[in-house]
Amino acid sequence: MLPHWRCLDIGTGIGTVATWLSRRCPDGRVVATDRDCALLPPAAERDWEALEHDVTTDDFPNRSFDLIHIRWVLSHLRDREAVLARIVRWLAPGGWILIQDLDRFPIASSPDPVYRKVSEAMCDAVEARIGTDTSWARTFPAPLRRAGLVDVDTEAHVAPTGATAMGRFWLGSTDQLRGDLLDQFAVTEPELKHVREQMVNPSYRDFALASVAAWGRRPSPRHA
Repeated sequence: MLPHWRCLDIGTGIGTVATWLSRRCPDGRVVATDRDCALLPPAAERDWEALEHDVTTDDFPNRSFDLIHIRWVLSHLRDREAVLARIVRWLAPGGWILIQDLDRFPIASSPDPVYRKVSEAMCDAVEARIGTDTSWARTFPAPLRRAGLVDVDTEAHVAPTGATAMGRFWLGSTDQLRGDLLDQFAVTEPELKHVREQMVNPSYRDFALASVAAWGRRPSPRHA
């Protein structure tokens, strides 16, 4: 990463990555986008641009950025690989893209059958509600190769559940999905209670979603 790079942070959320990028590219440009920028700090408190932007319909000029970061966005889109291919066109030749998404694969190996059943049902419920593909990230880095990128690679991080940050996220997810789990995915009240109790249990440890990252570079003309 060079100080003059032009950077795009898609699905910026509260802008933490945009802030990190702006500190490392002080002579460049950082644009942070989201469909709703209400959670971002005021303009006077940041040194990067914020833009309300729908990645499925809105565009940027080709070759506009040296680095594009997309975290936990593409797996929620039904036409995710078509959107990715369009985003790649926004990269300058030689520019890099980093994508991150959540994947369910650690759940299948859980030694706790109730936790495994409820957690897999939670993933199924999200897929049914909004079309999220909670197994897409396990295919990384193949989508980047199909988009024409080179020097691709991937890695994954799995945070533990129990009385942890991921456990709190999983507990909140059971609240949001409770009706779906009980009515549509054959989860019982005792099973849901078991998982909820474990998510505040300091001695309990398991795994839920993995955060999978993949990155690649748009070929320069001499390497195309």
